[in-house]
Amino acid sequence: MEFRPAKAEDAGRIRELSRGIWEGHDYLGEAIEGWIAEGGVYVGIIDGRIVGLSRIRRLADDDWWLEGLRVDPAQQGRGYGRLLHRATLAELRRIARGTVRFCTADTNRSVPLAKRDGFREILRLPFLYRKYGREEHPPLAEVLARYNVREADVNESGLVDFLLEGCRESYAGLLPLGWHHRVTTRETLLRELADARILVLGKPGSITAALVATRSGEGPDLSIVLGPPEAVERRILPCLGSLAVESGWTNVGGAVPPEYSDGLLAEGFKIPDGFKNQLVFEMKIK
Repeated sequence: MEFRPAKAEDAGRIRELSRGIWEGHDYLGEAIEGWIAEGGVYVGIIDGRIVGLSRIRRLADDDWWLEGLRVDPAQQGRGYGRLLHRATLAELRRIARGTVRFCTADTNRSVPLAKRDGFREILRLPFLYRKYGREEHPPLAEVLARYNVREADVNESGLVDFLLEGCRESYAGLLPLGWHHRVTTRETLLRELADARILVLGKPGSITAALVATRSGEGPDLSIVLGPPEAVERRILPCLGSLAVESGWTNVGGAVPPEYSDGLLAEGFKIPDGFKNQLVFEMKIK
């Protein structure tokens, strides 16, 4: 397999390849031109034709992220994914030092490859989603008042400290942003959650539970859910429908700690057919 950096003229072939992935809902088709412009995208070529790709993303001097590993569905079962994975790791070891992470579904073929190559699983979160249609929900202000929940700004007193501690305890020190996870720092939270919708229990400085939804595509990702499960289930989750209607969201999904799964299922969320958990792997490169 030839393994080289992607060129601008490769975008069309990559979009074509992605149409057969996730029943045509792969985000890669829309993202690939921007990815190639930013750099770090590599393609695997067999007999002159692109059969797959991967991306190495540098988040900080010693913080690296792998994403976008794809193989043309028509070419799967021929070992091309394994070749891409190994070529990507070889390039990573050549250019990187520090910590490298990636996120994938528990049924992905990359899971056994990663474990054999020295990655360790650091986070396993159930993934749930819900589609919102035309069903009616009370106005958000009314529902928040009913359950004594309020919407908060990430800059309010005590909120960042609460989220930092919760991410350390429940999210392996990471901030989940869809299928990307960033090391959780005060600066990261303030930057990434500037436009988030945040529902909380408690007054500023004494927050006891929180749900953070960050914008992604047609709806939000449930990036953070923290607090006593019973309180979250009985007070915060019943507000999600009204929040979705007010925000114009049609899809809501995310990976959350397992103690909140039952509450989300009771609110009409579902588990995807193809997988149950979102996994995050980590490896140190010296």
